[in-house]
Amino acid sequence: MTTTAREYLVNRFQTDAAVLRERVALMARGTNVPGPDAMTSSRMADACDDVVAMLMAMASSGDADAELDATMALVPLLERRASEQQSNPAVRSVYAGAATRIREVRSAEAQSAQADGTSSAELDDTDIADDALDHGDDVDDLDDDVDDDVIVFDEEDDSADGSK
Repeated sequence: MTTTAREYLVNRFQTDAAVLRERVALMARGTNVPGPDAMTSSRMADACDDVVAMLMAMASSGDADAELDATMALVPLLERRASEQQSNPAVRSVYAGAATRIREVRSAEAQSAQADGTSSAELDDTDIADDALDHGDDVDDLDDDVDDDVIVFDEEDDSADGSK
């Protein structure tokens, strides 16, 4: 079964929210967990839910290209939400990270199309320049605010805490 870009992103941010909420639960039980405090983790989980809601609000047309275009249209909204969170870098990183993930998915789709023999002209300007992917505010890049072990997911993980 092929996963669409939208399904991939929804799954990623739902999983991020679940892991962040598990962090909150661990801290509530008195477990010392590196990374953001419980309140910040909860706010980050809420931001992940907000990203999922944006993705789910898009009408599914069954056309993967149209769905990817609609997903790309969320980037300005996500960037605006990120800029509104200047006082909360961890939450800002969720929104900025979502915009970055969308750009990366779009770039991967463009590269895949080229590998399948689609000419550059047929890609309709979908090939994103590498410098457009680096925004500096990414969930995985805020080591001072977020422990990478909490955010980076192995697709073979069977549980929310990353254990096998």
